[in-house]
Amino acid sequence: MNDIDDDAGAPGADKREAMDRDALVRRLKAWYRIDRDASAIWRKEAREDYDMVAGRQWSTEDEAVLKEQGRPPITFNRMLPVIKAVAGSEVNSRQDIQYLPREIGDAAKNELLTEAGRYLADEAQAEDEESDAFVDCAITGMGWVEMRLDYETNPDGAYVEDRVDPLEMIWDSSARKRNLADGRRLFRAKTMDRVEAEGLFPDAEPTELDAAWAENRDDDAHDKIAPGESRADRGLDRDAGSGKVTIVECQWWERKRVVMVIDPTTREPTEMDEAKAATLLSRAATVGITMQTYRVTKRVYRRAFIGATVLEVGPAPAGDQFSYACLTGDRDHNKGTWFGIIRAMKDPQRYANKWLSQTLDMLNRQAKGGMMMEKGAVPDQAAFERSYAKPGGISWVNDGALMGGRMKEKPLPQLPAGHYQLMEFAIMSIRDSSGVNLELLGQKQQEQAGVLEYQRKQAAMTILATLFDALRRARKHIGRVRLYFIQTYLSDGRLVRIAGDGAKRVVPLLRDSTMGEYDVIIDDAPASPNQKEVIWSTFTSVFPVIKDMITPQVLFEILPYSPFPDSFVAKMRDLLSQAGGSTPEAQAQAGVAMQTAMAKIQDLTAGANLKNAKAAREGAGAERDGVEAAIAQLTMQAGPPMSAAA
Repeated sequence: MNDIDDDAGAPGADKREAMDRDALVRRLKAWYRIDRDASAIWRKEAREDYDMVAGRQWSTEDEAVLKEQGRPPITFNRMLPVIKAVAGSEVNSRQDIQYLPREIGDAAKNELLTEAGRYLADEAQAEDEESDAFVDCAITGMGWVEMRLDYETNPDGAYVEDRVDPLEMIWDSSARKRNLADGRRLFRAKTMDRVEAEGLFPDAEPTELDAAWAENRDDDAHDKIAPGESRADRGLDRDAGSGKVTIVECQWWERKRVVMVIDPTTREPTEMDEAKAATLLSRAATVGITMQTYRVTKRVYRRAFIGATVLEVGPAPAGDQFSYACLTGDRDHNKGTWFGIIRAMKDPQRYANKWLSQTLDMLNRQAKGGMMMEKGAVPDQAAFERSYAKPGGISWVNDGALMGGRMKEKPLPQLPAGHYQLMEFAIMSIRDSSGVNLELLGQKQQEQAGVLEYQRKQAAMTILATLFDALRRARKHIGRVRLYFIQTYLSDGRLVRIAGDGAKRVVPLLRDSTMGEYDVIIDDAPASPNQKEVIWSTFTSVFPVIKDMITPQVLFEILPYSPFPDSFVAKMRDLLSQAGGSTPEAQAQAGVAMQTAMAKIQDLTAGANLKNAKAAREGAGAERDGVEAAIAQLTMQAGPPMSAAA
């Protein structure tokens, strides 16, 4: 499809542009309906997944039946702690985006880009948004993050990352790779206030702002109106006077044939379309210059905003990639969709709730003790009732009432055999089906070695590794989009704070210092608690062996992974950075810093060794006591020795 902006101003250009827009909107609407229908079932299940995590775990029909029967709809939400444990594991092991150069001479530049990317991510609260998208992926199987530049808060453009509601997204139904890497298009249908839509598209007519055709009529949950809510509040009234409208954003790529023209002086290729290349070649031929050309097919990414018609169309905001990053969970091969860990926990959670509700109903309906007796069995019924429930009281009955069987105690309630085991099995299955064990939840009650607990946590993380791998792959995409924004829009001389090389400083972002090709590398962030714990534990364990080889440069690199406060680390690195100075004062300061750091590390190492030795001693004592108890038990079972028996 040709660019609709080409040949603007030519005779009949307005008519051709209108025809192109009509063809474009028909094409995008057809794509949207195909992809929306393909994910309609997933959308309904995703809403149910969110309800389950929020504690709304009874269906409307089951809850109505329980209320009709007078039974309590009990809900003990055991799914939320599992999701929070998975989310907390991601927060404690966050990853860092780094840029490594592909070209010779760019080694010094990647430090600036890496630190600039960290600064922009920190300003945009990117880690929190990515963590929220990870939670969406764990619940529904789909998580989305949008990268964009906000010119409303900053006229120069502020980098923004936003978690996007997965229910707003429609993706290519033919995509099958993880994170939709092979998707050709995606849509976002966002419902907003009409006033906001008019501010975003001031040139559009009011009747053109609402994409009523994008409403999913097949999703019953979408059309349900909550008590006290009107159709206008949900955006279901599709007229010019309603307060809500739907705007559909579409991003897609298409193949385009271009001509690469070789510059005869620099031998560098320049991309041109067919018409411009033909004009250039004809002009070069008139002056006797022969130019080399070749044709290639490339991807061109486009974006359009659609209401009742096309409101805006142009190139995609992130260059040769989508400005949305997707996270996918486990693949439902037959349906072509994705699901999270909640799907496997639904049935165990529902059965646990039903059996608990049934248990309470059985206890409520059965007798709670008491007596069954004839009216003439006691002389005074009121006095008997008062004394029967009184501890230590005497309840008088008529002569012969007990012997004649005129009084009988009511049987105490007894649950069916195996009922408790079934309920316990359902509760255990909630964890087993998700792969999250008690160690990862922090709920293991029995005493066990720290190494064993760590290994069991790692086993749970192995089951969940595909979720974290999806986040890692999404962060690579985020890193490429962030790099494009930095190189294309943000390298305008603005000042950013850089926290590298042992000191915090402010440097300008300039195009000549940020341009080039870079690989996006995902590494564990130095601020990650898990990363700090592992590295510092390893370092302190080998410190007594290598302490004579510790140099200021080594401490300079290891201090960010220490448990020291950030202010102390910054001061220590400032002093250690002066170790290369030639003045006696600089060397003296470096020596003091070195001695202080070594003393701190020795104290921490000694403390860690003392704790390890104490734990090992306690573990050995417990193991010895266990062995002695086992030997004594075996001796008792075997009977007295042979000599004693004789």
